[in-house]
Amino acid sequence: ATTERQYQDDMRELGCLDPTRQPRATENIDEMVAMITTLIEQGHAYEAQGHVLFRVASFRQGEQTRYGELSHRSLDDMIAGARVEVAPYKKDPMDFVLWKPSGDDQPGWDSPWGNGRPGWHIECSAMSRKFLGPTFDIHGGGIDLSFPHHENERAQSCCANGTERMARIWMHNGFLQINGEKMSKSLGNFFTVHELLHGTKFGGRSWPGDVLRLAMLTRHYREPIDLSVDRLTEAERMLERWKRAMAASGLDFVEANRGAFEALGPCSKLLAALSDDMNMAGVLTHLHRHAKASESGTRLHNAQRLFGSLNLLGIVSFDSMKKWQEATEKLQENADVDVEKITVAIAQRKAALAEKNWAEADRIRDQLASEGIRLTDSKDTETGERITRWERMS
Repeated sequence: ATTERQYQDDMRELGCLDPTRQPRATENIDEMVAMITTLIEQGHAYEAQGHVLFRVASFRQGEQTRYGELSHRSLDDMIAGARVEVAPYKKDPMDFVLWKPSGDDQPGWDSPWGNGRPGWHIECSAMSRKFLGPTFDIHGGGIDLSFPHHENERAQSCCANGTERMARIWMHNGFLQINGEKMSKSLGNFFTVHELLHGTKFGGRSWPGDVLRLAMLTRHYREPIDLSVDRLTEAERMLERWKRAMAASGLDFVEANRGAFEALGPCSKLLAALSDDMNMAGVLTHLHRHAKASESGTRLHNAQRLFGSLNLLGIVSFDSMKKWQEATEKLQENADVDVEKITVAIAQRKAALAEKNWAEADRIRDQLASEGIRLTDSKDTETGERITRWERMS
């Protein structure tokens, strides 16, 4: 539950919308059994030695096989190139498992074929049909899932549902790379989203969610995304320029203006670029154009378009811009404050508290108070670590 909650929190920090449904495979076993039963009844699957397998050769239109259409692979080439040992209970080397028996130490559920568990692919087909219907608009996933996972999904769904297609559009994203290399634990370059957001392992600092999102959106989704400190730094600078352009135009992110901001939308040309297979190069061109024009005579109109576009892309929101504006104003108010001196004093006080030198800790706090700086202590809810914040006394 903690891992699931952390994942959901991290996705929100990246600007991702909450899913309408988050089904669990273990809660939809009946739907999987029902779909497998239908495939058997229609001659698209068969039982063998406690297994149920999908008959790949049955997925065809007339004399032409449809298996391999999604991944653009020839069935004959796939059979010829297979290097794995074929299970003796398979009628064809390409047939794949829908249901398999479970041992005593494995999870299992009752079924017409004995105690067992679903195969890798049937879970997605059964749950997508239950919540989205037999045919839906967009199916996404990593490029590595195109074959065999999505190919198998598509085959069993079309056969079970009697449809021409499973999804109208298939979108496969490229791999995430770190400094030009594939991310892997063996290379020591494996980072989770949570570590990027809250840790200091990557570049010696944490990275805001909007910066991570923008850095990933600067590449086309089908291309590899190369994450590096340079790319994140450039995304951060770009985002800061856009925020300052909106502020310079006179946009005021105060609560009274919330409704007006939330009604703003992107320009039609940016929408056209998004509609062109998510042409992010075109999207960035329009964002830069609006930011630059925000400094000209038509600055307010372009700044509004810039906000509407960035809001649509999930990079900024009214709340995030309101928070940024308040922080910027506070920095301006504290322009004459020696931030480095305060930071050092807080670190010294933290060390004194760790040594239980209460008198020294109080002395540092009182000294800062005499200089007009108030300290507030709290605890990190997950780590229990002391967090000290400062503010200027009014």
